[in-house]
Formats: sequence, structure tokens, C-alpha cells
Amino acid sequence: MKRIFCLLLLILPVLAQAQQKDKTEQAEKFKLKRWYLPFQVNAFDRQQEYHGRWKLYTVDGKGLVRNGRFRHGHEVGTWRYYYPNGKLFMKEKYMRNSPVIKVWRYYENGKLAKAGPAKYYNTATIAHYYWEGEWQVYDEQGNYSHTETYIKGNLLNYKH
Repeated sequence: MKRIFCLLLLILPVLAQAQQKDKTEQAEKFKLKRWYLPFQVNAFDRQQEYHGRWKLYTVDGKGLVRNGRFRHGHEVGTWRYYYPNGKLFMKEKYMRNSPVIKVWRYYENGKLAKAGPAKYYNTATIAHYYWEGEWQVYDEQGNYSHTETYIKGNLLNYKH
């Protein structure tokens, strides 16, 4: 019995040192994760609002649907939307401190289909996105076709 007790006393410091080493490795991993978090995709801020780079994929996880940045729950910068085949469908450029968004829509062949402004208003009760102002429309070869004028998402005028 004394031998077992002595053996345990000898092994105990080795086990304690191994646990300390394990805790140090975990702390190092945590530091690495904390450093990496600003570059994480699909993150939230402290108020649980979307923040940073966001990439949304199809249900099977293979095709990218939408790619852009959030700043504390608001879309900022350039957002890109994709066709199921991976080609660019639409690009939106959010203007700082403005409800105006510059929008470019593309055909599947990559040629520009439409370009113009949109607006986005978000209140506690409603979020509303609509086309506003003059839009230049192009044919599938990329040649200018006509201009459309929108007011609050409704087509008002059609000019050649």
C-alpha cells in the first residue's frame, strides 16, 4: 500500500505538469482565434447584428448566391449576386450615409442588362427596396437599347 501511495506521489507532479501544458495550448489556440475573428465570414457584432464579410450559399453549399459586407446590421460597400451557374447576376454599390444604391444587372452571358439607382429604407415596421430614377437598359449584346424611369419601383416612362 505504501508503494502505491509513493508511486502516486511521484506521478502526481507529472500529471499536473501535463495539465498545465494542455491549458497553455488551449490558451494559445484561443489567442489565435481571437486574432482571426476580424477576418471571419458570416459573423455578428455584440448586438447580434450582421457584421463583416458575408457569403450566402445555395442549400447544397456549393453555389455562391450573395457576397458582400455588413457594418453593424447594414449593408455597405459592394454586394454581388450570382446566377446558379456562378456568373454575376447583379452588383449593388451602397453609398455611405445615403439611401441611394447604384445597381448593375447582367445577362448570363456577362453583358450589362440594366444600370441605375435604387433606394432602400428600413424602419422598425418596414423595409422597402425599390428602383428609383433613370435606368439605362441594354440588349444581350451589350448595346444601349432605351431608358426607363422609375418612381418608387413603378415604371413611369420609357424612352428610346
